[in-house]
Amino acid sequence: MRISTTRSKMLVTALGYALVGWLSATPGLPAEQPFYSGKTVSIIAGFAPGGTIDIRARLFARHLSKYIPGNPSIVVQNTVGAGGLVAANHVFSVAKPDGLTLLHFPSSTVMNTFLTSSTNVKYDIRQVPIIWLGADSWLTVANPNTTGLKKAQDILKVGMPLRVGGSGVSSLRSIRPKLALELYGVEHTWVNGYKGSSDLLLAFEKGEIHMFEDPQDGYHANIQPREKSGTAAVLWQTGIIGTDESFTRSKLLPHVPNLDEVLPKEKKHGPRWEAWKAAVIPQAFQYSVGLHPGTPRDRITTLSQAFAKMTQDPEFRADFEKALGEAPDPTTGDAADRIVKDGVKKLFEDYKAGVEYLRAMAQSK
Repeated sequence: MRISTTRSKMLVTALGYALVGWLSATPGLPAEQPFYSGKTVSIIAGFAPGGTIDIRARLFARHLSKYIPGNPSIVVQNTVGAGGLVAANHVFSVAKPDGLTLLHFPSSTVMNTFLTSSTNVKYDIRQVPIIWLGADSWLTVANPNTTGLKKAQDILKVGMPLRVGGSGVSSLRSIRPKLALELYGVEHTWVNGYKGSSDLLLAFEKGEIHMFEDPQDGYHANIQPREKSGTAAVLWQTGIIGTDESFTRSKLLPHVPNLDEVLPKEKKHGPRWEAWKAAVIPQAFQYSVGLHPGTPRDRITTLSQAFAKMTQDPEFRADFEKALGEAPDPTTGDAADRIVKDGVKKLFEDYKAGVEYLRAMAQSK
């Protein structure tokens, strides 16, 4: 018996619906799992344990999983070396582009594009997807007991060479306090190689260095207790530079002046001052989270949305503020990515003379 074409199509359609219904109703057949189900996500921190990069990465690891479909395990790995460059080269160049390895990094990872030999930098920051970032003003701290420095104006009458500590010649936390002393015209030596805030604080307490730069979100834990005991004095902050080249004080530390406010007017000119402005631009994206440039777009979106949701979690916000002394109010997703890319564009195009001066400093030792 021959069956008409129409009846054949109807029969096939009916069988198809029946099969779908059977598959849906049959127990034991697994539903499709989210990509991150059963997997482990690594958040790489390129600095030693105890610093703000490490603290923040561990806060992410504690709270992020519940906002990622599949609820993966999340671990933090400290990959230390070259002021964060070792970690950045690994995540953005060597690691698999599968969305399972993230890097939490400071602005030095961006500035390596300008300050480090191109043979050492294995990534193009302009291609790195940025999914989370926070702005931060940094503080220059001195020991008043060993230097007599209690405020910025005391720099002009200091009677000794100052030892400035840093974490690497291409790190802005190393370059900026040295550059400030150059602007003031103060004799100093540059002591580099410390692995992060905890090592710098130890060297500061031992008297190995007289001054160093620390992030504002480490102020309450690291600096304020030492201020109260008389072993630390905050001289100035970087502030955040605007598109009109004005500097804004941090809302967290409104009592601390920007260097722009305390540096004598006659010293704010030439390549050094252009270099200072170029060195402050990255404070708009001081802390970021990024992935390998080859990461699939859907996984970038998944992780961006997870970070955005986590940031609104009251428990995360309370833990963050307790650990770092400020509320977490970052920029996430495409908006975060644009801030970094726009800042990099300005450094390439608008601050060439300043960048050249910074590059010479980074290559001077």
